[in-house]
Amino acid sequence: MAKEKNQAKKQIFVDEAVSKIRESAGFIITDYQGLTVEQVNKLRRELEKVGAIYKVTKNTVSKRALDAMNINGDVKKMFKGVTGVVFSNDYVSAAKVLANFAKENEKLQIKGGFIESKRYTMDEIKEISKLSSKEELIAKLVYLLNQPIVKFVRQIAKPTQDVVYALNAVKEKKA
Repeated sequence: MAKEKNQAKKQIFVDEAVSKIRESAGFIITDYQGLTVEQVNKLRRELEKVGAIYKVTKNTVSKRALDAMNINGDVKKMFKGVTGVVFSNDYVSAAKVLANFAKENEKLQIKGGFIESKRYTMDEIKEISKLSSKEELIAKLVYLLNQPIVKFVRQIAKPTQDVVYALNAVKEKKA
């Protein structure tokens, strides 16, 4: 009876982990051993600012969730030791927060991740952290799309401006 209750509790945790994996574009795995509770809470708050969630997980629960999602064994190998997982849809921003936090707190180690159905190593996650965020890329795209229109409007307005300048020059000459 007690064993069945324990199994049911574990299944709830597995289901929650599966749900988090499905809801996010990916997850990044960390080792937070040596960080204080205050430091972990600070990391959580920073990640929440970019829409990410930091969860401390049991490795067995995480591995069962990965099995349920048919995610390969290479990712499961990262679930050793003291493990925290970042779930996010904007994994670039989450990786940036983690990389910056790891610079300030050397005890936080990025183990790797699983983003958009692909496994990433620690070094690849660090490279992802150097990319522009989704918002920055959208702003650059809008700027680039807007430039031809701005140039076109200026070219259309130029003859009208030239006429106005010519009329002003004639007016100044007569005055």
